[in-house]
Amino acid sequence: MADDDACTCGFLPCVCVTEEEAKQAEKLATLRSILMTTTAPCDLCLMLPCICDGDLYEEADVPLHPNPPVVRARPLDDYGRVELDEQLWVADEIADVLKPHQVDGVRFMTTHLAASRGCILADYMGLGKTLQLITTLQSYLADGLAAGETRTALVLCPTVCIMNWVLEFRKWLKETTLAHCPLFYMETSSHKASPACRIELLEKWHATGGVLILGYEMYRMLLNPTKSSDSIVLEATTVMKEGVVEIHDRHQLAMDKALRKLSTLLCNPGPSLVALDEGHRIKDPSSILCTCLERIATPNRIVLTGYPLQNSLAEYWCMVNFALPGFLGTYDVFRATYEKPILDGDDAKATELTSLLSTVVLRRGQALLNAHLPQKFEWIVHCHLSPLQHELYCAFLDRDHATKQQWDLFTAYTTLLQLVNHPDVVRTRLFLSADENENEHDATDELADWQPVLSAKPKPVKKRKRLVRDPATTVWAARLDADAYEPGVAANSGKLSVFLALLHNSRAVGDKIAVFSQSVSTLREIARFIDALDAMNDGATKKKHRPNRRPRKRAPSWRLLEGSVSSSKRMDYIETFSNPSSGVDVFLVSTRAGAEGINLHAANRVVLFDVSWNPSHDHQSMCRSHRIGQSKDVHVYRLVSHDTIEEKIYNQQVKKVDLSANVVDATAISALKPSDTSSFFTPPSPPCDASAAAHAPSGDVVLDACLDSAGTWIAKYFRALHITDDAAA
Repeated sequence: MADDDACTCGFLPCVCVTEEEAKQAEKLATLRSILMTTTAPCDLCLMLPCICDGDLYEEADVPLHPNPPVVRARPLDDYGRVELDEQLWVADEIADVLKPHQVDGVRFMTTHLAASRGCILADYMGLGKTLQLITTLQSYLADGLAAGETRTALVLCPTVCIMNWVLEFRKWLKETTLAHCPLFYMETSSHKASPACRIELLEKWHATGGVLILGYEMYRMLLNPTKSSDSIVLEATTVMKEGVVEIHDRHQLAMDKALRKLSTLLCNPGPSLVALDEGHRIKDPSSILCTCLERIATPNRIVLTGYPLQNSLAEYWCMVNFALPGFLGTYDVFRATYEKPILDGDDAKATELTSLLSTVVLRRGQALLNAHLPQKFEWIVHCHLSPLQHELYCAFLDRDHATKQQWDLFTAYTTLLQLVNHPDVVRTRLFLSADENENEHDATDELADWQPVLSAKPKPVKKRKRLVRDPATTVWAARLDADAYEPGVAANSGKLSVFLALLHNSRAVGDKIAVFSQSVSTLREIARFIDALDAMNDGATKKKHRPNRRPRKRAPSWRLLEGSVSSSKRMDYIETFSNPSSGVDVFLVSTRAGAEGINLHAANRVVLFDVSWNPSHDHQSMCRSHRIGQSKDVHVYRLVSHDTIEEKIYNQQVKKVDLSANVVDATAISALKPSDTSSFFTPPSPPCDASAAAHAPSGDVVLDACLDSAGTWIAKYFRALHITDDAAA
């Protein structure tokens, strides 16, 4: 070896550390330290990730906490899935998103599917049932591909939720994953596609496999179409040797042929798996929908519901009987064994039923949701009637006695509910033109408007005409039709006065507000009052700063979502409302159209303007804001007209919620007896004394400000304390 190649260390090969190598070794040690802070608790602060000040790493060329964090590489199968644990494979892009309770939910459904058994996922609203089902369906279809099978999954949901399901699939699954899990959905307007197009779509779905998203109404109409009288075409032929004239209905022959094909595609053999979203919709075993569902052959059935028990145990039996036919026996047996004893307060029977259902129903309650979210405060605000409302309310009851005609409970409740919301709503309904009174009920609830599904003929346009009513039915409200009546007065309604105070004070703290009502007419009246309030505020501001300029008409600060709003426009409304710079801070929602399938994270103030007969509708409404993704505390204000039929219906709601807790959440309660509805029609107490208004502070800055400015309209208020709150305390 040459002298100039000799090393001073005396070793061959040389073991000296050059200056450059020393720098690289130091940098490598630093990187290892950084990696440790992202994958293990820090030795100094004992936190993951480390919360130390980072002085040690100031000279490093990489950030202290790399973003995104280093994730351990996991082997993928041929369908883009990773193994979470033994026998549980999920899409790679979802694996790190699932929360522990959602992993358990996926495992629960997957286990039942592996055994060809049905099940019910009854998680409280907001716990991510949609993501759990998407994960399960993707894995189920991939398992089929791995076994050489072409599997199909049918998701039935409310019509208004179809596009939400489509968007959720595309949100959580990558394009490469969706290639193995094709997504199909059917146009909801019955006249926009021919029967041939519908059957072609179903045949393609069966041939390629994948997920079909279909509305309950469309599913019912596909399997049980009606026939319009003007579509019948007759063909008469004479068979001479028999001497008989045979008459054939071409339309009926075509319909029968299509029905046989549809039955094959949708029922028997039908899809490999059927999932029901908002499964509590199948509550009447004698309905056409339930009859159609009974024809489904596959045992692989999943029911999703956030509110499994709405009005009675009979509805719960319907869901369980779909998921596992015969599991609870016939309804008569179930009624004698469980329903009657539980309603009589037999906790032992409730416990027995809960234990029996534990293998079929997976239920995680509100306490788990509360652990993942900011707090939810629910305030029950009892509002006085105005003198005008009290007068009309009593006149309505007196009219019933005077004519000796009995109102049915639901009709009377609808009329009185509109009255206690605001007299203008009743005036619009009884005395204004049909144009003004249009769409009082949501399109989603009017199945009679559906055209025969096997006809591509457009729905005829309804002719408008002025309402003509029997004077005997409107005499109690004649004052509203008088020339002296002045519409648009907020003080004619205690509820509306309280709401406007809540709106003003919510805006003062920069919060957006969502308003739910059963009545579309009520929501439209609220919108008119908001427009008037905005115009008044804008006029005052512009007069102060630019007194000589004519004020411009501003864009509405609200959006109204009702049943007639298309799916695409629905999403546009929600995006506009969610945009902080849009200027839209009020979202008006029809309870029947928007209590399901939408997320309103932008609103942390929620007003339930009236009480639904079915408590699940109100609970679903408030959960549109209080769900995973909400970053603020949510305040719900339930406005109840004091000492009226609405207050009595609210008390009935409390009993129904207790019944649900007794069976679904295994919480002991007292006996539940049917209420005497005759007490619903007692006259309310006289109007409030405007001088008497003293309320203790609530601790909610918006409600306290409302108590100060509109306290004379408030009879009492309290914070609702649910059984789940007690359990979590």
